[in-house]
Amino acid sequence: MSFETAFAVTPSSSGFRGTVGEEWMFAGRVFGGCVAAFASEVARAAAPHLVLGGIQGSYPRAASPGPIEGRVETIRKGRSTELVRVDLTQGDELVFTAQAWLLDGALVPADRSATDVEPPESAAPVTWLEDEVTFFKNLEVRAIDYPLTPAGLGDGVPRCEVWVRGRPDLIGEATHGAAVDLLLFDSFLLECVFRSEGVGTVQPITLDLGVRWTRHVPIQAWRRLTTEATITDGIALAEGTNRTAEGAVLSTATTLGRLLRRAGTEAGK
Repeated sequence: MSFETAFAVTPSSSGFRGTVGEEWMFAGRVFGGCVAAFASEVARAAAPHLVLGGIQGSYPRAASPGPIEGRVETIRKGRSTELVRVDLTQGDELVFTAQAWLLDGALVPADRSATDVEPPESAAPVTWLEDEVTFFKNLEVRAIDYPLTPAGLGDGVPRCEVWVRGRPDLIGEATHGAAVDLLLFDSFLLECVFRSEGVGTVQPITLDLGVRWTRHVPIQAWRRLTTEATITDGIALAEGTNRTAEGAVLSTATTLGRLLRRAGTEAGK
């Protein structure tokens, strides 16, 4: 399943319906960014005349591959803004709950000129991620401050900075740019833990994710993504920013992560 179909929503008796594919599994769980991206598409389907201004969501439990239902409740509705609650369920279990602000497109405009900008040649391609995580085959990543091989993880630096976009040869425009922003933030916010401590000593679990936009760019546009984390023995607090090549802020994000550590390991060791 590609990005073209992964977040497709169709009306159902309870709201909206979609499918979580097997390729969204990572470390035995469905990747949280996939769930948040689906929620963003549900919110947009409920108010197609508006655009996503911000979303703040939590993960009560991990989703599983298979059917997923989205329900939308309007909390407040104005002339140019609408606040909605989005609940995603599988069976009788709530797997994601969020509040989202939907705004008039004049408030958070679309910037299609960003697709004409290329990152500098000094930014080397990062190709190993798609070998480790299946859905990264849909993305093109170039390093600014990020390991070029898995051996570079565990260098004690809780920070990631990359150029990234959806691959134009694999992705059309069926999916909104906000969905890929949610995927990218959820991927690289807690990637700061792996960057700092390496793989095998700790497993970060995303508890919540919040993203706000100043403007939207197409899924194929390059974003300069920077994330940083504060890491303790039990949690990680991370924040990130998406910028254009010229440095203008496109979106910001925060997350809280629970860290499951192997016995005998501590932060920074």
